[in-house]
Amino acid sequence: MLGHEGIGVVRTLGSSCKMLQVGDTVGVTWIRDSCACCDPCLEGRENLCDKGYQGVYLGPGAGCWGKDPHHEFGGCFSKVMRIEEKWAIKVPDGIPPQVACPLICGGGTVFEAVCDYVQQGSRVAVASIGGLGTAAIKFSKTFGAHVTALSRGEGKRDKCLAIGADEFFPCLGDAEKMAELAGKFDLIIDTSPANADVGPYMTMLKFNGTYCRVGIPLANDMQFTFEYIPLIFTQKKIAGSIVTGTRRMKRMLQLTSDQLGTYGKDPEEWQAKVVPFDDVNKVMTELKEGKNQNNYRYVLKW
Repeated sequence: MLGHEGIGVVRTLGSSCKMLQVGDTVGVTWIRDSCACCDPCLEGRENLCDKGYQGVYLGPGAGCWGKDPHHEFGGCFSKVMRIEEKWAIKVPDGIPPQVACPLICGGGTVFEAVCDYVQQGSRVAVASIGGLGTAAIKFSKTFGAHVTALSRGEGKRDKCLAIGADEFFPCLGDAEKMAELAGKFDLIIDTSPANADVGPYMTMLKFNGTYCRVGIPLANDMQFTFEYIPLIFTQKKIAGSIVTGTRRMKRMLQLTSDQLGTYGKDPEEWQAKVVPFDDVNKVMTELKEGKNQNNYRYVLKW
C-alpha cells in the first residue's frame, strides 16, 4: 500500500509520552487514530473499531475508514510525521528495514488472518504469491500449519518452497485444476487484488473451512456471488481481513525478532528493494507496468 506503512526514528517526544525514547526506531501502520473507547479498541484491535478508524493515508472514498478529506497528514510519504505515541509501534532491534517496512502493513494484514484462523495442524492454502503471499506462508508455518502455495504458473515454485511452503500448485485461473484440490484446505488466504470467481475456491475447502480475502479489488469491481445451499450445508465461511491492530502488530514484530533466523536473517527473501525517495516516480511506473518481477516490495528511503 503506497504510503500506508513506514519506519522512522523518534526525534522529539511530547511531555505525555511514556513508552518511547528519542532514538527509538518505530513503525507507523495505516491506522493513525480510532475512537479508543469501544471494546475492540480497548483490546488493541483498533482495526475493528466500532466507529471506524482513521487511515494514515485514506481519503473519504474509504468511507468511515478515511475521514480526513485532504490527506493532510501525507501518510508515510512524509519525511517528518507527528503521531500519537500509541500509533508509533517500536520496532525491536535487529529487524532490517527491508523486513520491518513490509511487515508494518502487508505483514499485519495476513498476520490478522493467520491469528484468527490458523491452528496447529491446519491445512492452509495461500493464493497468489507476492508481498502478502510470502508473509502469509511464513506466518502460517510458524503457527504450525501445512502450507500450500497456489499460483498461476510454475515461475514462483522454487521461491515458495524455499521460504517454507510444503506444496506448490500452479492452478489459479484453471477451474479444472482447482477442482483437483477439492476438500483439501481448512483455510484459503487469497491475497490477489483481482475479483476472481469465488466458487472454485469454496470447492477447495473442507467442510467448515474458511475462505479469507485480504486482497482488495478495484473500487468498481467489488461484487461477487455464491449460492446459499453449498454454503449452508457445508458450513463453509467467506471472510475478509484487514491490517491488524496495535496488540497483534506488537506481537508480530516480537515474533519476527524472536525468530530472526526465519524472518530476517536474509532480507533478500522478502524481495524488497531499497531505493532513494527521489526515484519514487520510477518505482511507480515499474509497478504499474509490471516490471517489478524480481521485487515484491519497494522501500523508499529519504
